[in-house]
Formats: sequence, structure tokens, C-alpha cells
Amino acid sequence: MLGLPLLEAMTPARSMAAVANSPKRLAFFYIPNGVVQDAWHPEKTGTDFEFTSSLEPLRELRDHVSLFTGLDREFRGGTGVHAQAACSWLSSSPPTEALDGAFPTNITLDQLLAGELGTNSPLPSLELSCNNHTNSRETKYFETVSWLAPGYASTPEKDPREVWHRLFGKPNPKDKSVLDLVLEDAKRLKRELGTNDQSKLEEYLDSVRSVESRIERATDAAEQRGAPPMAQPQGIPEHRDDYIRLMGDLMILAFQQDITRVSTLLIDPERWDTPRMYHGVFDQPQNHHVLTHTQGDEAKEKLKKIDHFHVQQFAYVVEKMKSIREGEGTLLDHSAILLGSGMGDGRVHDYNNLPIVLAGNLGGKLKSGHHWNYEGKRPLADLWLALLQATDNQRDRFADSTGVLKDVLV
Repeated sequence: MLGLPLLEAMTPARSMAAVANSPKRLAFFYIPNGVVQDAWHPEKTGTDFEFTSSLEPLRELRDHVSLFTGLDREFRGGTGVHAQAACSWLSSSPPTEALDGAFPTNITLDQLLAGELGTNSPLPSLELSCNNHTNSRETKYFETVSWLAPGYASTPEKDPREVWHRLFGKPNPKDKSVLDLVLEDAKRLKRELGTNDQSKLEEYLDSVRSVESRIERATDAAEQRGAPPMAQPQGIPEHRDDYIRLMGDLMILAFQQDITRVSTLLIDPERWDTPRMYHGVFDQPQNHHVLTHTQGDEAKEKLKKIDHFHVQQFAYVVEKMKSIREGEGTLLDHSAILLGSGMGDGRVHDYNNLPIVLAGNLGGKLKSGHHWNYEGKRPLADLWLALLQATDNQRDRFADSTGVLKDVLV
């Protein structure tokens, strides 16, 4: 069996009510070690803000994104500053509540949402990671942003092939593709659909085939390359941008088919000191964490390029979701996709001015096209509380929130 996206034939009448009842999806993309602050946050607020150099890839998506400056977290002493940045980013515990050793970890925002939105989907949530380092340099606290309970990490999947198997199952070895198994059913269904649905079905099947083919190419390439200087799991693309985008595409497919409605994607773990190759950006591998502590303009320029690179990959996912029609709107219209970090400035290890970009309006529940600056007067948990209320959760407190961030709500 292969799940299908929402087709017009599935709804008896095209109406705004049908759009409002489309599934709501939320995804959280995590980037490590903070950002270069003066190249990230715009100076102007409101709707006429100017995109900074790091956020430039989002320019064409202006009407679909919101930017936040001045949202903070409080560090709890007794744990590593990088570890806590990652593991407590989405935590529902305030910094004063240590339930996991000295860590204020608890069930995270994504898992709370999964418990409500994911009850009717095969997978309540989908946890992904683009950490393909084979060495175990750090503990789970540095590379896990999703937690089921204090001390119980929701371990992310790092291999695109394994994600594929989780979404679609493992076909019989004699079958080349999962689509081979459903091809006749798809042809029969297509004859019964209207023109718009036929085009949408064809586009969707092409998308599934494309992702499947890319995983096959990555596996073949890994076998042909032999033993690389740094061993990589089979099936992971060699180029960094291809890897991140492939994971993003798998998440999008899971959303389209309603396999899941909540997902997290760790772009890279905190403080991992293994050099990373950013193809097309640098000629040599770069150590992201070490660069944050290196003085001089050269290091700063490299960090800005890494920030820009991460935003590029996020923009790719947002743009693709924007291009997928669903009911009267798009997949992006019914979703909230957030890019951020649990650290503001990696150079000084602070949790101030956390980088946050929010795309989509969650079925008309969220505003977009704004830049808000709270000048360090609002905790990040106020935004998390707003996202909960946008999904009709009426709780009035989340972690160390002081109140719901009403600015972002419609």
C-alpha cells in the first residue's frame, strides 16, 4: 500500500471549511552552536524588515515567514551549556525544574503536539537527524531535541534508507520500487479522477519515485567510493545539502500522506568537533564549533557562510511545501515549520536573542510576513505556548512562559 495526498475527490465540496479542517503539521529544524548575531537579526521590525545576509535565501518567501529577535532561554547550572541548549530547546520544564540529573528535560513540545495531533496518523511523530558522524564524541544530550519524558530521548533516525523503510515498509527484494507494487492500482485510480486530481496524483508519484531514486543513487555511490576518509552509513548522500534536503523531502512525503503530523530534524549536533564538509561553500572541511571560538574576521565570515547554508536548506523545504497544492491552499498553508537554535551566540555561550524563523500559518492560525523584536523581554516558551494554542490546546503555561505570544496568533 502507498498513502495518497489530499485529493479533490476526497472532499465532496471545495470550501474554506474543508481547508480549515485539513490536518495541521508542525516541524522543528535545529541548528547547533548559535549564529552570527549581526548577520542574522534584521534591524527593522514589522512588515517592512530587510533580510540580512544570513537570511537572504528566504527573500522570495517573505509573505510566508516570521522572524523573531529577543526571545531568550535561561541556562541552568550543573550541565554543559551546549548539551542543555539542544536537549532543553523544546522542553516543557522550566530551568528551575531538574528532573533528569541536573538537566531540565521533560516531554518536549513536539511530543505534546504528537499526543494530540498524531492520534489519527500511523506515526505520532517522526524524528530525523543529519548527524552522519560515526564517532560518538558526545552524549545523547548534544544531539537529541525530542524527549518522551525526563531522561527518555526520542532517538532520531539518521539514514534516509531507514526512514524510507519506516514510511513505506521494505518491499520484496525482487521488486525494484515500492511504486512497482501499486502501479496498476494507481493507473486504475487515475482513470476515475478529475483533471486536477490526475495532475496532482502524477506529481505525487513522481515525487515518491524521485526520493526513492536519490536514495538508490546515494547507496550506489557509497559502494563505488569504497572506504572514504570518514566512514559514512550506506545510503547517505555525499554532499551535505543533498543529505539535508533528502531528509526534508522524506518529511514532506510523510506529511503529504498523513503518516505523521509532527517532525523534528536535527541539522547537526551541538559542539561536535569533527570537521564537517560543506560542499559548494568551502574547499576544506570546517569545524563549526571551533570557529565560534576563533577570533578574527576570517572565522566570522566562515560562520556567516555556514548560517547562510543552513537557511538555504530550510528555504528549500519551505518552498517545496509551498508548491504542493492541498485543498484550496498549500501544504505550507496548513503547517508551521520552524528553524532555530537553543543557543544565541556560540562565541559567548549565551541563550539570548535565539535565532528563530517560523514559516507557514497553520491553517490560518498564525500571522506571517513580520519581524518581531522583544529585546530580551520574552522567554522562548511564550512562542511554544502560542504554537500549542494555535493547535487548539488551551493550556496557559509552558516551561518558564510568562504568557502566550499573542503577536503571532491570528
